[in-house]
Amino acid sequence: MSGHFQLILPGTVVAIGRNPDMSWFQVTEERLRYRGRITRAPYDAWTGMPAGEEAIAEAAKQIGFRLFGRARAARQTMWRQLKDMAASPAGVVALDAAADVYARTLSDLAYAQGLPRAQVGLRRLVLVPRALAAGRARSALASRLQQAPQIDELNEALRAFLFERVVIELDAAARHARPTVKRPIRAGDWTCIGVDTEFGWVDQVWSGAGWSGHFFVYEWPPAPMTRADRKAVAKAVTDLESGINTLSRERRQQLVNAAVRA
Repeated sequence: MSGHFQLILPGTVVAIGRNPDMSWFQVTEERLRYRGRITRAPYDAWTGMPAGEEAIAEAAKQIGFRLFGRARAARQTMWRQLKDMAASPAGVVALDAAADVYARTLSDLAYAQGLPRAQVGLRRLVLVPRALAAGRARSALASRLQQAPQIDELNEALRAFLFERVVIELDAAARHARPTVKRPIRAGDWTCIGVDTEFGWVDQVWSGAGWSGHFFVYEWPPAPMTRADRKAVAKAVTDLESGINTLSRERRQQLVNAAVRA
C-alpha cells in the first residue's frame, strides 16, 4: 500500500499508505471525529505543485520586501492562516461537523438506486463506491466549512485546497480504521463495516487515480449482533464481492451513474 498514490486534483498528490497518526481525522467510539489540529505535510506537498505554486506567487505580490523572499513569507503566512482557522473554536466545530457530513453522505448513498446490495435477515448490506462518496460529499463539506468565520481569511486557492483535503482525510481516516462488523463506523442509521481499495468502478479520468474500491455499508441493527448474525453478514459480503467481479466496466459505470442521479 505504501507505494500507491492518489491524484485528486491538479497539484494534489496523496499517499494512500500515509501514517494514520498524521491524519486530520480519526475514528473514536465508532464515529469519525476531527483530531483538533491539522498537519503541515499535505500543505507543503500542495505548495510544491502547480496549483500551490501559483497561489503562493499570487499572494507574494501583495507582500512588500522581505529579507528571505516574498514567496517564503507568503508560504508561511498562508500556512499560519490555515492552521489558525483549523484550531479556532469555530474551525474545530466546523471540521468536526464535516466528519458528520461525510458519515451522513455514506448513509444517504446507502438508499441510492443501482448500487449492489444484499438482504441479510431484516437488514440491508450495500456497496458504496469511494469515488461516489467523495463526489457526493464535496459540496456539502464545503458548505459546512464555509460557516467558520476565519475561512474568509483564506484566499480562494487555499480554501479550495482545504475543502479537497478534508474529503481526502476523511476517506483516509475511514480506511485506516479498518472497520469490521465488530468495529464499525457509525453513519446515521447505517454503519461502515469494511473497505475495499482495489475494485475499479469508474474510469480514473473521471474520479482521479486512487479512488478505487468501495465501503461496505450495513443497516445498523437495534440489538447486539449474534455470532450467527455476523456469519450471515460475512457470507453476504463474500457473495456481493463475487457478484460484482462479473460486472463489465460499462455496467459498473452505469450503476454508479444511476446512484448519482438518485
